[in-house]
Amino acid sequence: MNTATKLSKLAVATCVIPMLAAFISTNSFAGLATPVAVSTLTVPANTTAVIGVPYARPVEAFGTITSVDNTGSNAIFTVAVDTAGGSPALPASSALGNTDKNVDSFYVCEILDGDAIGLILDVTAGTSTTITVKGTIPTSAGISASSITSTTKWALRKAHTISSLLGTASATNPFGYGAGATVSTVLGQVQLLDTATGAVSTYYINKSGTAYNWRQGTGTANYNHAPIGLGKGFLVVNRSAAAITFPISGDYRTARSRFVATGGGKYLLANPGVTDATFTTSTIALESPNRGTSTPRSSDDEYGIWNPSTKAFKYYKIGGTSTTPSAYDGNTRVNATISKFTSVFVKPGGSAACILTIAPAPAL
Repeated sequence: MNTATKLSKLAVATCVIPMLAAFISTNSFAGLATPVAVSTLTVPANTTAVIGVPYARPVEAFGTITSVDNTGSNAIFTVAVDTAGGSPALPASSALGNTDKNVDSFYVCEILDGDAIGLILDVTAGTSTTITVKGTIPTSAGISASSITSTTKWALRKAHTISSLLGTASATNPFGYGAGATVSTVLGQVQLLDTATGAVSTYYINKSGTAYNWRQGTGTANYNHAPIGLGKGFLVVNRSAAAITFPISGDYRTARSRFVATGGGKYLLANPGVTDATFTTSTIALESPNRGTSTPRSSDDEYGIWNPSTKAFKYYKIGGTSTTPSAYDGNTRVNATISKFTSVFVKPGGSAACILTIAPAPAL
């Protein structure tokens, strides 16, 4: 069963976090290097929330890119670490190349300025002077590998994981625990979308003897640090008759988010802000990489926004001229709202690699 079908089936009995149904409090916001923002999210009883988190983990290294090798299967950045500005050295190669989902060592490289500002790339390997990111940089939406010049600034952060974002598995975690994913004492589940396969995996807190661990719905392997990428979305399934409340924290990003995607794939992208956005303010329509020149075609980019009234995703195609692109509901131009702390479900058109962009709403 593909992701779209799974999400449609979930829609029958679920609800994304609308502002009237979820309680979100924000204490403070920080700049690039001081992650002090904390928010509390509440998922109402017996609902599923589609969540996007605009918070990042601390910067662990930063500097400038001196060159880009975009010729292999993965792009390689040769970097200068800004030790004079206070940056630590890059983490060890073993940390940058980690693939164990029970180890808190998944990294993202974020482009901080220039034409590619906001580009967030998964790190797959590295040395003391290089960072290898997953895939190559496509020419898309006015961006290419050449957009990352020799003076482009970068920052390295750990990606959030289930434990870092939703709490260590324990008897006091608000998600509850049990011997299996569907026992009554498991109050909440977390669902992550695998963009490579289009499948949704379910995680819960398992108790085995006196040990507590995040695990997938089936199997006995521990996944305490299954990564939740910066700027991505995930689902929380509240199975209980009471609300589930949990905090999230990190550096509040004010930049737009950009991601390398593949046409025909499926992605959950977070609204990168703590206010509601629209298709216009988020620049989705303007920067959507595969859009029709007038009214949209079946092969154009499609974005799904959860509608809490109908309890289903509402899908919009992107079309329009180069100066007045827009989201379309059928043949009608619209400017739908993307609620804060939620995600949009994106299905890029075509089959080629492209760059997806979503920006925060302007500051109030």
